[in-house]
Amino acid sequence: MKTHVLKIQPEYLEAIIKGVKTFEIRKNDRDFKVGEYAHLYDAERYVSVRIKYITDFAQQEGYVVFAFDLIEGGQL
Repeated sequence: MKTHVLKIQPEYLEAIIKGVKTFEIRKNDRDFKVGEYAHLYDAERYVSVRIKYITDFAQQEGYVVFAFDLIEGGQL
């Protein structure tokens, strides 16, 4: 499976770590697919997630929303 490595703003990463953010909105320039992984990181921390659902409903042209399950996280 493919793993996408993506920078994320610290406040959004914090929300993922706390468990209140379970989705990400991204430009679909990487052709995201269900079952793939994303490694989201800021300057100090990271999380790895598995994409479980993708939609482009009501998004700007070329953007998608993907829901995910948290796999792991930690300090860089």
